[in-house]
Amino acid sequence: MTENTHNELAGNLFARIQHIVNKRGVDIQQNLKGHALHLVFADGQRILINVDPSNNNVWLATRNGGIEFFLQGGEWRTTDKTELLAHLENTIELTIHSHPLNTRTPDQVIKPVVAQAHIETAPTPTSHWLRNSLVVVLAGLIGFWGALRLLQPQDRQSIQTQSQVPSQTLSQSQTNTPSQCESAFPENGKISLFPDSSLHTDIAGDPEITLNNNHAHPLLLIIATPNTLKPLASVMLHARQSSHLHLPIGQYDILFSSGTTWCNAYDGFAGGNMLKFNQAIIVQAGKPMQLAMQSSGASTYDFQLFVKTIEPQEATPPPPTFTGDGSMEVQRHANGHFYLPGTIANAPVTFMVDTGASITTVSSDIARQAGVHNCKEVQFQTANGTAIGCVALVPKMTIGNFSLENITIAVLPNLETNLLGANVLRNFQVSQSDSMMLLGRK
Repeated sequence: MTENTHNELAGNLFARIQHIVNKRGVDIQQNLKGHALHLVFADGQRILINVDPSNNNVWLATRNGGIEFFLQGGEWRTTDKTELLAHLENTIELTIHSHPLNTRTPDQVIKPVVAQAHIETAPTPTSHWLRNSLVVVLAGLIGFWGALRLLQPQDRQSIQTQSQVPSQTLSQSQTNTPSQCESAFPENGKISLFPDSSLHTDIAGDPEITLNNNHAHPLLLIIATPNTLKPLASVMLHARQSSHLHLPIGQYDILFSSGTTWCNAYDGFAGGNMLKFNQAIIVQAGKPMQLAMQSSGASTYDFQLFVKTIEPQEATPPPPTFTGDGSMEVQRHANGHFYLPGTIANAPVTFMVDTGASITTVSSDIARQAGVHNCKEVQFQTANGTAIGCVALVPKMTIGNFSLENITIAVLPNLETNLLGANVLRNFQVSQSDSMMLLGRK
């Protein structure tokens, strides 16, 4: 490929990007130098698009890192087939909605106006110098006033709040300044509705959404209209805490603000990161959901999101029957599996017998109810890929009428079914005949 061809490709790409930016209609500066295009937003954030002719690739860089795109069939794509322009549009929208200043239009930018003085008498050298000095001083004052006006926040309506704690409405003084941060950290589970949002999060008939923050840092979860990134509501989740809300049936984008210094329910964390989950969540009638945020590193933005839709069970597993010596007879469930009732530290659990699992495994919800502590982080290979979980020692658990002590369990955040593994089953004499399983003490 010749240099002229590279230049033509770069020129066409930049022209399309500039069209996307201009069409958006907000104040974004475009600085094109050679093979690099800088997009500068009103709050100072930048997006860099750099074409590298020597390697036939494009780098897109933001404050959260860079992504490399390659020319494939006339389009710029990553190795996982993400298309450059679509990704860039999404990134631009995310950046615009990360700060209220970025939503202003070019005609809202205040430009200083130089007033012209009209003097009737003929100017002398002294009056000419004095006039010019006055004009310069006046222009400077107007320019300074205009700069101060740019720093003044846009007025916005108060944010209505709902939560598991008493509902309240944030005052205008708390919400009319994007850069004004609150002194008090919000309570866990606090739900804030954004201006112009018609979203309801407290109607019991809507599907329940359980939010589990297993991350080492607090997070602000933001619910947005899909494809537009228009924020509808935010939920504060303290580290290692959970909360609940109800969402109407529909599709939503999920964003997160993470950091260490709290600001407010609109901006999230001061100087923090705004991240977007790469897939929309779909809320369906009669199907509760669980969203679990799990640590994947030490920093505030090192976490994974696990989404689970809870399917209603076809039927309750049949209860076991007990013989005179305490043995349990368990009938096979209609889905082909055997289920046993039990507890972990007095928290009730229904286990599915899984002879192929080496260790008994429960969900993070069960572990939280059981008060499991000192859980050592471990990486697991599951059917859905790699997951970060932990391993802990529980002092007591029961299976039916049998009691066990000091049992090792694994905890996974996105586990749909609690599994009774070989490390517990080896304490029993297990036999199976057709649709019946018999468990007795060895």
